[in-house]
Amino acid sequence: MGFTGIHLARELLAEGEEVVLFQRRGNLPSSASDLQGKVSIASCDINNWVQIVETVRKHEISTIYHAAALLSKGCEESAFGGFRVNVEGTMNILEAARVLGVKNVIYVSSGATYGLHPPAKVYDDTPQKLENMYATTKACCERLGEQYHRQYGINFCGARFAMVVGPTRQISYHYGDWSGVIERAAQGMPYTVHSNPESPCAYIYIKDVVRALVDLKKADQRRLRRRIYNFHGFMATLAQVTKVIRKHIPDAQIRFDWDRSDEMKLHNNALNYEMDNAATFADLGWKPRFLLEEMVEDFIQEVKRGGAD
Repeated sequence: MGFTGIHLARELLAEGEEVVLFQRRGNLPSSASDLQGKVSIASCDINNWVQIVETVRKHEISTIYHAAALLSKGCEESAFGGFRVNVEGTMNILEAARVLGVKNVIYVSSGATYGLHPPAKVYDDTPQKLENMYATTKACCERLGEQYHRQYGINFCGARFAMVVGPTRQISYHYGDWSGVIERAAQGMPYTVHSNPESPCAYIYIKDVVRALVDLKKADQRRLRRRIYNFHGFMATLAQVTKVIRKHIPDAQIRFDWDRSDEMKLHNNALNYEMDNAATFADLGWKPRFLLEEMVEDFIQEVKRGGAD
């Protein structure tokens, strides 16, 4: 029932699927009120294997889209908490899929596994450099999923994304500017950008993200050469994004107050890489539909339609 899960639910419903959202909280957020009565909600905990099994059995689940995770800040605050939610939670999902014969497990991974100083361009087989607990857990889950595919035949596939943006994404200090600058402008609210406005970032829009996850599930298994794929949208700076925002909202109240600390530079640099999409196109026929102009325009329209708190 998080950022990716809510947007994915909408995509699956549009395709005629029956959707069950699995989350500790029992109520939909106000931004997802359009899903009320259209989805089932399992108020459960990913660290409770019995609850997972009961939910999968009760709803006769055929595909699990695994987007539950403790993010970077939470993992840094507690390595054990990151391991328990991200790694043990994934093991619970995989083992439930094995025991109950769930055909597909589609996993949301991260470009963070390429490290805090990634090369200018990364490929699907670029060595992963695990420099924080979040990246460590994500890479561990990728290997676990590959093992369950080898050993038990589960169709495990994962997608690595860099900076995912879209309505309702959490607007945090170090990673929130890329979504926040668009969302707040569309809401008619002021926004102060603290990241380097000229630092390029590897973007992907949430609608391309959910389409990537669905495409992985639908893919002809005979064409897949790997279990984990990179998915890339486009490169842009916050200055470029702001310029496009002002084409649609000329009076947008956007201010730049660049935080030049080493910590901010590190976070900005960690997003300054391009992902190669050759394998996703060759194996899945996938390519991004939303580049900079299309992403900003659609994002603004979604917010104005009520797609954000």
